[in-house]
Amino acid sequence: MKNIILVLSFILMQSFGNQRVDVWKTITIAPNESINIHKVKAPVTLEIKNLSDEKIALVSELKIPSEILGKSEFKYRLPKKSTLKLENRNTVPVSIYLHYYSSQAIIVNDKELK
Repeated sequence: MKNIILVLSFILMQSFGNQRVDVWKTITIAPNESINIHKVKAPVTLEIKNLSDEKIALVSELKIPSEILGKSEFKYRLPKKSTLKLENRNTVPVSIYLHYYSSQAIIVNDKELK
């Protein structure tokens, strides 16, 4: 009986515990397209590395820089319920390396990243 209670409590701790989502992803943004990070459910730490020579525009209600220059990085902690849009206003595709970690998955262009 003790073993069953121990196993059940371990399963409950895993399902309700403080799990972290840690994702690394390379994404290409087509010309005049954007990537939308929708309202996050929990604070998210973002690291975005612009792998291209072109700049990427950042659109948000937050006080952040308005762009990521070519071959540079952007690190920021998005608060809960905030959004961020990365726009490629160039005539050529740009690539970014996205790294985020949080206690919840984020929604990018209507798809959940885990």
